[in-house]
Amino acid sequence: MKALIGLAFLTLSACASLATLTPGVSREQDVIAKFGAPADERRLPDGSRVLDFPREPEGMENWRVTLAPDGTVRSVEQLVDEPTFARILPGLSRSEVLQMLGRPSEEKHFPNLGEDVLSWRYLEFGNRRMFFNANFGPDGRLKYTSRTPDPAQEAAGRPSRL
Repeated sequence: MKALIGLAFLTLSACASLATLTPGVSREQDVIAKFGAPADERRLPDGSRVLDFPREPEGMENWRVTLAPDGTVRSVEQLVDEPTFARILPGLSRSEVLQMLGRPSEEKHFPNLGEDVLSWRYLEFGNRRMFFNANFGPDGRLKYTSRTPDPAQEAAGRPSRL
């Protein structure tokens, strides 16, 4: 019984170390402990830093953490979600879309259509594996977006609903 209680304590301790980052409280070392090294980093004019943690290509999330100049977490954002998708409008540049959604899962070029397509994996309704696609014309501007089922899930013989 004592071993079981000890195991439960260790499990809860591990979960606590993965607790959500708290803006104004958590520090850079907490971010690195949770996500590892950032894939992308940039400095803003006020001295704060933006760290991107894509879980693509196979993951369903792209996290962005903004650190204040003193290293305190200012904000934590999930980039690949419905509110962000709603802001992706025709006419945006490729760099603007990348700024909003982070690193994509896939990039494809369709010369016969004159389009480049960037795709991000995400979970629709929390259980359906999908791609959000951004189609860019030869001028580098967004023509339109679409959503398609993740073909890897369907090829494995599983329906797109998990």
